[in-house]
Amino acid sequence: MNLEFLITESFDNDIKRLPTEQQGMIKNEINLVSGSLLNGRGSFMEKASMPYIFNLKNGLDSSLYVVRINDKIRMVAAVDDDPIFDKVSLTMFRLVNGDEAEQAYKETGEQLYKSLGVLQ
Repeated sequence: MNLEFLITESFDNDIKRLPTEQQGMIKNEINLVSGSLLNGRGSFMEKASMPYIFNLKNGLDSSLYVVRINDKIRMVAAVDDDPIFDKVSLTMFRLVNGDEAEQAYKETGEQLYKSLGVLQ
């Protein structure tokens, strides 16, 4: 199984606003946390939460999470299994301060799921 990283424009803009040294530390932490996605997800799930439940059509479940990167920074990301192509995709949507994480999560989910036509 392979791990695929997908970076959205919003995430890319968020991380570029940070000092280079902080960007490197954040990338290292993302690599550490995401490594567990292929090995039972323990480390990822310890740092991940779903602060809002989206009501999706056809019994679908959200794959969107807020992931604690450090004491101050949170990442809004989706984790999707693709057994046909034998991969797990980590899509990084936003990188925000902890106090902005819940709002960024809700906005991202609403935009994403409305665009896919699965939000009730």
